[in-house]
Amino acid sequence: MNRVRRVLHLVRGRIAFLGHGATLGAYPNLQGRRPLIANRGAMTIGSHALFVGRQHRTSLSTWAGARLSIGDRVLINQGVTIHASRSITIGDHVMIGDLAAIYDTDFHETQPGAGVRVAAVQVGDNVWIGRGATILPGVTIGPNAVVAAGAVVTRDVDERTLVAGNPARAVRTFDVPDGYRRQ
Repeated sequence: MNRVRRVLHLVRGRIAFLGHGATLGAYPNLQGRRPLIANRGAMTIGSHALFVGRQHRTSLSTWAGARLSIGDRVLINQGVTIHASRSITIGDHVMIGDLAAIYDTDFHETQPGAGVRVAAVQVGDNVWIGRGATILPGVTIGPNAVVAAGAVVTRDVDERTLVAGNPARAVRTFDVPDGYRRQ
């Protein structure tokens, strides 16, 4: 029975993404409800990516001409929102907690005449983004970094650094052996 369920998860994953013009690696996996997908740009999903939607659906969207690239063995938990107006790149072995959000645009002006800020976002390999964290336009998160639950990331995060708070600030750095992968 477990083998049958696994095959169904894989088939549902392929159908959900291919129906919206995404390019897929091997074995995309859905657990629970299918993501909400609005793909007007280019969306690439790596091998063995896992999308969880038991209570809340994940939302993935790209505007015309934008690019969203999700690496291999990425876990995107329930209620995550990722929106690319220009470019969002998520590395391999990244874990994104429930209700987190990643945006490369502010969507509207923050003050009259300022214009709408749009800037690429890059999330390095082996990053852990905690529950309810928000990643804003122009941010680069280095490899092996950790973003604490509820953090609002407005600036770049160095590799092997834990950030927390609003706005997020470095709390500490830590050693991560080469080749270590979060599970």
